[in-house]
Order: sequence, then C-alpha cells, then structure tokens
Amino acid sequence: MNRTTVGGPEIGGGRGAGGVVVLSDPAGAEAGNSAVAPLLADALHPSVHLRADDFRRAVRQGFVPPHLPEARRQNETVLAATAQAAFAYATAGYQVVVECAVEPAALGAFRRESRATGAALHYVALRPAGTGPLDRHAVDTTAMDEETATKSVLDGLPGGAYLLGW
Repeated sequence: MNRTTVGGPEIGGGRGAGGVVVLSDPAGAEAGNSAVAPLLADALHPSVHLRADDFRRAVRQGFVPPHLPEARRQNETVLAATAQAAFAYATAGYQVVVECAVEPAALGAFRRESRATGAALHYVALRPAGTGPLDRHAVDTTAMDEETATKSVLDGLPGGAYLLGW
C-alpha cells in the first residue's frame, strides 16, 4: 500500500501519484455534486477538494458571465487554472476532487495535465433521470441521497470505471 491508498481507494493509477476526479452535474439540475464532492474528498486520503467556481470568482475586473459567448476565453482560462492546480496536488500524492459543471468535451485542459503529469484523470457525471445521457461516466442520482451517491462513486474508482483516456 502506498501513501495514496491510506484511508481510501487508490485513484492515481498505481503510479505513486494521486489522481484527479472531476465531479460534474448538469447546470441547474442540482444532482448533488456540491454535496457529494466534499464527502468524496473526505473518504480519500490525503485529499484536496477544489471548486472551479472559486477559480471563476477569482476574476475580479473584466469578469464576463460564463454563459455568454464572449466568456469563452475566460471559461477556458478558468478550466486551465483549475486543472493545473488539481494536477499539482495530484503529482504531490493527493487525491483531488474537482467540483466542476463541465461536459467531457470541455475537459481538454484536464486531459493535457493528465498526459503531462502521468496522474490519472477520472470523470463522473451525477445525473438525475432525464437530464442527460447515462453512459459509463454517469451515476443516476434520481433515488440517491448524498451518502449513497458518494459510495457509488467510490465503488467505481478503484476499478477505473470513470477513468478517462487521453
């Protein structure tokens, strides 16, 4: 057992580094990523919980509401900064849970950091029924409370159920 497995599953891919779990839910769906992310981080050791919204709120002057088309550069920068921070922690051996409302197609910055560092990248979409596709990265949270959803995610991590390729 290496230092990333103490107190929780190994999510770093067995490389001695930590791993990154991007935990998402559809905007406005309230599928529970805000409640599940801290519980998930608490179940991993050592762990870090990052919220992409904190990086977005760090923009003080020149902020553009993220839903507007002209916010594209800002949104890409926020995701890049979040990904860089997440993988800096992961390469130091931390298990990182990133709370981020993002679809897999927008994970380019996370994929680049995963390739560059060798730390594993997992993507989990918490989705209540009817809010989007239920693929292998999705957890249907319709009948789940936060603890059950957290357990469901934790059960899938060690086997690579949510692992993203480059």
